[in-house]
Amino acid sequence: MKFALLLSLVLFWFLPSLGQKPLRALEKVYSKAELSAFKERHGSLDLLIYAYDHAISIVHNNGNKELEPYPLVSKTQHFTDLNVQILPYTQYFRTENSGELLAIKSLYQLQLAFANRDKK
Repeated sequence: MKFALLLSLVLFWFLPSLGQKPLRALEKVYSKAELSAFKERHGSLDLLIYAYDHAISIVHNNGNKELEPYPLVSKTQHFTDLNVQILPYTQYFRTENSGELLAIKSLYQLQLAFANRDKK
């Protein structure tokens, strides 16, 4: 019985903090005013929280385009690690691996993916 009580207290204490990680990361990139404006415009922050895990994709340069104009970044899972915001257009960055671009999806692409996530 003591174990169950202790386990419930630990879960009660730590589980809310797990859901706060994307929000804390977003607060490093967006000001409180920007987050409030986004929430007002889109009804919630759900789209940005979705973007935290789904905004980045890797694009292979099969056409041998010149990659030098793109800024060099380390590969990452989250756009907030690059200190950039989601914009109306796709943003591209070079990675350490030659021939690879890291793409941060546009707001429109994320809106489509977010709307269709439950339809699969």
